[in-house]
Amino acid sequence: MFTLKNISKIIEAKLYGNDQNINEFLIDSRLLQTTDRLIFVAIKSQRNNGHEYIKELIDKGVRAFLIEENSFDYEKYLQKEISFIVCKNSLKALQLLAKEHRRGFKIPVIGITGSNGKTTVKEWLYQLLKPNYSICRSPKSYNSQIGVPLSVLNLNSLNTLAIFEAGISTLGEMEELNNIIQPNITIITSIGEAHNEGFDSKKQKLNEKLKLAHNSAVIIANTEEKPQINDLAQLIWLSENNKADFNYTLEEEVLKINYQLKSYNFQIPFNDKASVQNFATCIACLFYLGIKESEIQNRIKLIQPLAIRLEIKNAISNSIIINDFYNSDLDSLKIALQFQNQQNRKKKKMIIVSEIEQSGLLPNVLYKQMATLFQKNEIHTVVGIGKEISKHKYFFNSNALFFETTKDFVSAHTAISHRFSDATILLKGARSFGFEQISRIFQLKSHDTVFEIHLNKLVDNLNYYKSLIKPQTKLMAMVKATGYGSGSVEIARTLQYNGVSYLAVAYADEGVELRNAEIKLPIMVMNSEIDAFEDIIEFKLEPEIYNFKTLHEFAKKLDSIGITSAYPVHIKLDTGMKRLGFEENEIDKLAETITAYPQLKVISIFSHLVASDNQQLDEFTQQQINAFNTQATKIEKQIKYPVLKHICNSSGITRFSNAHFNMVRLGIGLYGVGSDAQTQAQLQNVGVLKTKISQIKTIRAGETIGYNRSFMFQQQGKIATIPIGYADGFLRTLSNGAHGVYVNGYFCKVVGNVCMDMCMIDVTNVSCVEGDEVIIFENYEQLIALSKALKTIPYEVLSNISARVKRIYVYE
Repeated sequence: MFTLKNISKIIEAKLYGNDQNINEFLIDSRLLQTTDRLIFVAIKSQRNNGHEYIKELIDKGVRAFLIEENSFDYEKYLQKEISFIVCKNSLKALQLLAKEHRRGFKIPVIGITGSNGKTTVKEWLYQLLKPNYSICRSPKSYNSQIGVPLSVLNLNSLNTLAIFEAGISTLGEMEELNNIIQPNITIITSIGEAHNEGFDSKKQKLNEKLKLAHNSAVIIANTEEKPQINDLAQLIWLSENNKADFNYTLEEEVLKINYQLKSYNFQIPFNDKASVQNFATCIACLFYLGIKESEIQNRIKLIQPLAIRLEIKNAISNSIIINDFYNSDLDSLKIALQFQNQQNRKKKKMIIVSEIEQSGLLPNVLYKQMATLFQKNEIHTVVGIGKEISKHKYFFNSNALFFETTKDFVSAHTAISHRFSDATILLKGARSFGFEQISRIFQLKSHDTVFEIHLNKLVDNLNYYKSLIKPQTKLMAMVKATGYGSGSVEIARTLQYNGVSYLAVAYADEGVELRNAEIKLPIMVMNSEIDAFEDIIEFKLEPEIYNFKTLHEFAKKLDSIGITSAYPVHIKLDTGMKRLGFEENEIDKLAETITAYPQLKVISIFSHLVASDNQQLDEFTQQQINAFNTQATKIEKQIKYPVLKHICNSSGITRFSNAHFNMVRLGIGLYGVGSDAQTQAQLQNVGVLKTKISQIKTIRAGETIGYNRSFMFQQQGKIATIPIGYADGFLRTLSNGAHGVYVNGYFCKVVGNVCMDMCMIDVTNVSCVEGDEVIIFENYEQLIALSKALKTIPYEVLSNISARVKRIYVYE
């Protein structure tokens, strides 16, 4: 597709080294799947610098790099047949290359923007148009200044139509995306509240999004008000407003459309407001492209809801499954395999994969590439489903299994179920193959209450805190109390993958669990009980030493086991918490004692801030910081070697940059709870606690609810029973109207006493049915409201969510 000479000429940069053919562009070193015909683009951002990963990638076999001037010493690698293109700005170079590549295609290109619904409309259009076109589309939600050029560079000569998303968060961003996508057809899905902080008004946001339509032939805009456009483009204005060019309403599950003096009725499979809006947008686009009404109706019946995320769930036979029913193409397959590698903690990796319906590649090329991907990712067993992939089974390893349909696999599963034990199983299938049937076979059964953990939001929070510290400052992440209720193993694997330096747990058994899950990072144990010393040593955990008794006993244990090499320990100083730690008057003796034990090596010295989130106590916090610095420096001088020093917790990181030293500890901030409004605006809530309605009852006036008849209805009403109670962490304090939950967007108070396993809520004025979703909390505001109702803090709410509540891990 490209050569290095060609790339360097287009972006007006200098090539050093040999020319090479290039088919793939990589910007994230963690996503490396193959080194063949690949170039790594080292991009600098506010939170990261791609040049820091070049040496690691060279060791892994990458032989071509696009780098920025004065950012990497490349000359010593040239004799090793490694090539470098050196430019002024890697991101601008990538964008310029994508612009030039796009100009080589004279095909319909649909550009999609809007506050909500971009990815859904893109994927539904793909499903609706694939009988007519060979389509190139954005992988997942690749709609940023980086994602858009990477998407456009996937265009190849077999494509006859392209669909690309364009997302913006502030003024000045869309013009560049327009230059890259150059859409003939521009779709605006909606103008909502997302990214409001980047614009002065909704009108300003709409005008910025309309810049995508520059030089488009048509604009399809699903907006409340008619957009004012200056271009010569045709405008198709969609709205429930009767004045719209394309008016639509939903009546009894029928989408009624009035357009160009004609009326149309479409049976649609989902009738929530967002789906109605997205179906109307898709239908308007298909009308413009000349697809007949009858054909549109037939295709709409086959549309599937999108699960735009990967989910991790516990499975039978000591396995875990990763569900990805979103789509099936090589780009999304690479993302899913990378996620499987990140989360794997079983003896083997397996994949159940459907054939790829439309790739723009010849089948023998496609399935050879797929088989190579599986080989490079060390997939133990491949299960291929579909007639086309089965025809090319000779590309795959000898223990691969193939079935023509999902039904065939389900029928055969019992006979081959033993092959799926103790495995991390990735289910990667196109929607039409119905892999939900396979997921149901493998998934462990549990009750309807789940705690959904969004790992990508956790990573975003991590990156925010990383941006506040210097590149050389290390970061210790707290995963105690099962990761603040989120599950320590999955959280630890995500943190390990994303480059934290240390983990910390409360007790040794938490550290042992992480080691058994193959977590390799150093792990500090904060409550190092003497009885747990053997486990600490056996599993290479690092104890916190907080008094002379633990110091002497741990040294004695090392002696008794016969360990003479310096074992890593962490020294805790008490600078004001009055909990654990050495006091100021013990520092000299402490340093002498450490020096007397050559079998001990101090890795870090640390202390705990009492009130780093309380502005009124900042003077005391600063006193703690000063005392810590004095005492830690004194110890360091006496033991005569450098150590890590850390005192800042989450709020300390944001509020006391003078106290970062050479390591910080990140806890509750990882999970989306900030110490002030400014910080909170930068964080995302990681956990969603939810359940479902088990039963709905009509209650007559005078009837009572629950144990001890503690709540009486004064007039006729309606209650719903939900399967969450105080054994799940939804405590009795919330009984009788003290708090509530959210059903279809409405706050519904608890009525009666909360029971061990369930409770009842008042849904008198809410339209709902049995099986509807019930949200306990899904954002920071709801978490804080629940905390206040319980007269506690978010830490306690999260850590109180019981182990029997199933954790589902999501990566969007």
